[in-house]
Amino acid sequence: MSALSNYIDAWSSNDTEAIVSTVTPDAVVTESYGPVYHGQERIREWADKWFSRGGRVRNWVITNEFSAGDIIVAEWRFDYRAEGEDRSFEGSTIATVRGGKIASLREYAMTADAYTWDGEWR
Repeated sequence: MSALSNYIDAWSSNDTEAIVSTVTPDAVVTESYGPVYHGQERIREWADKWFSRGGRVRNWVITNEFSAGDIIVAEWRFDYRAEGEDRSFEGSTIATVRGGKIASLREYAMTADAYTWDGEWR
């Protein structure tokens, strides 16, 4: 398993302490819609707040993963519950690993469903 798989599995277990255990003390996590979390304590606070508001990871599956040295790049599908609604999107992550844990992680999300282009833009 990769450090990224461990991080995703921890979120999928909806367990704050498991999440924190997968990142370095000085980790930086950048979510696809902008927020940046610096360090384990801020990551803990973020996860706790998300879970306390009913946020739940329903399924987070890596569909493609590549690593070179201390860099991991992956594509995935994220299914979750937030604000009383089930939602999902596809995305990707670029992560740096140090000592087997995530040192930095940046997520990117598709903003619309993928479709086969037929000559017209949606």
